[in-house]
Amino acid sequence: MTRYISSPKSSKSSYFFTPRLFALILDSLCVAVAYLAAFEIRFESKLFLGFFPIIRGYPLLKDYLIAGPLLLIVWFLALSWVGGYKRINLPALDEAWRLVKGAFLGTVLSMSAMFLYRESSFSRLVFVMGGILAFILIFSTREVVKLGYIFWVRRRGQARRVLILGQSRLSNMLKRILQKQGDRAVLRIPSLSLKSIQKTIKRSRIDEVLLADPKFDHKEAVLLAEFCDELGVHFRILPDILEIRMGEVVIDESLGLPTIQIKPVSLHGSSFLTKRVMDISLSVLFIGLFFIPLAFVSMLIVLTSRGPVFFRQDRLGYRNRVFRFFKFRTMVHNADDLLEELKSKSDRPGPVFKMKNDPRIFPVGGILRRLSIDEVPQLLNVLKGDMSIVGPRPQVIWETQTYDEWAKKRLNVLPGITGLWQVSGRAELTFEEMIELDIYYIEHWSPGLDFKIIFKTIPAVLFAKGAY
Repeated sequence: MTRYISSPKSSKSSYFFTPRLFALILDSLCVAVAYLAAFEIRFESKLFLGFFPIIRGYPLLKDYLIAGPLLLIVWFLALSWVGGYKRINLPALDEAWRLVKGAFLGTVLSMSAMFLYRESSFSRLVFVMGGILAFILIFSTREVVKLGYIFWVRRRGQARRVLILGQSRLSNMLKRILQKQGDRAVLRIPSLSLKSIQKTIKRSRIDEVLLADPKFDHKEAVLLAEFCDELGVHFRILPDILEIRMGEVVIDESLGLPTIQIKPVSLHGSSFLTKRVMDISLSVLFIGLFFIPLAFVSMLIVLTSRGPVFFRQDRLGYRNRVFRFFKFRTMVHNADDLLEELKSKSDRPGPVFKMKNDPRIFPVGGILRRLSIDEVPQLLNVLKGDMSIVGPRPQVIWETQTYDEWAKKRLNVLPGITGLWQVSGRAELTFEEMIELDIYYIEHWSPGLDFKIIFKTIPAVLFAKGAY
C-alpha cells in the first residue's frame, strides 16, 4: 500500500479521522450481537438442540458476559492484523476476503483465550457460530454504511472536492480510481503556476490536493503544502518514481531520514501462495465438471479439420520465461506459415496481430473462439505453474520484441487465461488500452479483483463481446 506525504495538519486530522473509530464501534457491536445470538441458538433453539443436545449442563450467560471484553479485544487485534482499519473503503469482494481472514483468526484466538480462562467452561459451538455470524454482520453493516454514505454524499452534493495536478499516466489512473469510489468530486488540471493553483484551490473550494506531476518544482511543492496547511486542505504528493515503477511503496525511516522503498510489482509471499491455491482449486474443479463436454469438443476438431486437437506454441511468460502454451486448435494446420502474408491486414494498430474474418479459422474453430472454449486447455498450463487463471495474456514472442519498458511490466506476473482487458472489451480495445488495464491489474491485485474478473468473464463469453 502506498503511503503518501501529507501536510502536518492533514496528518493530524487523519489520525483522529472518525470513520475508523466508527468502524471499530460498529464492529464491536456486531461481534457482541453475534455471540449473544450464537449463545441463544446453541442453548435455546429446539431445532438446534435436536441435532446437538446439551451434554455438560446449561451454562450461565453471565460467564459469557464477563468474558465479553476479552472477546472484543481479541477480535479487534484480529481485524487489525488483517488490515481491517487501515482502509475502510475496499471493494466488496476484497472486503469480504479480508474479513474472512479476520473472522477465522478472531475465532481461533477467542477459542484459545477461553480455553486458558479456567473459571468457566465454554461451548466451542458458540464460538464457531459466533465467528460466522460476526463475519456476516460486520461485512453486511460495512457495505450498508458505505452505500448509505455514498448515497448521502451524492444526494446532498457534499462530495469531497479533490484537485489532481498533472497530466501523466499516474494522474490518469488516480482520477479513475477516485471516481470509482463515488464519494469525491475530482478536478484534474495541468500543473500551472503556483499562484494559478492557489486561486483554483480557493475558487473551487478544494478539500484535497494530489500532486502527481514528476516535473513540478520541489520548492513550489513545499510552498503549496504550506498554503494548503493554512487553509486546512489535505495535501499529498505521489512520488515521481511511481511513474517509472509502481509497486508496493513504503516510507523507510531506518536510516534516520525518510526514504522510499519499492517492493517488487510481482506477487510474492502469501499473495502468491493465495493466488496459486485458488488457481489449482478452480482448475481441478472445472476440469472435473466438464471433462465429458471437453472430450466431445476434441472429437469435433478431429472430425472437421485435418491436424492435432491442440495448438501448441511457445509464449513468453513470467520474467521472460518461455513456455509451451496450449489451446484447442481453431485454425488450419499450416496457420503459422500463412501469418506473414496476413500481418499487414491486422485490424488492430500496434504490435499485436488481430484480424476479423481470419481466413485461417475453420468453421468449428470460429464457434470455439467466439465462446472462448479454445482457451480451456490452458488450465493444463495453470496446473503446471506456467499460467494463472487471471492475469495478462501470454505474450507472443515476436510481438514482445517491440515492447517498451511500460509494456514489459506485463511480464512481472504469471500470464492468465482471462484478465481485466478481456472483460472490458477484448479485441475492441486498442493496444495502449490493453497495456494500461493489464498494468492496473498487476498493481492493484487482490483475491477480490480476481473473483470479480472471473464473474465478469461469464457474460463476456456468453455474449462474445469483442471476440474474433
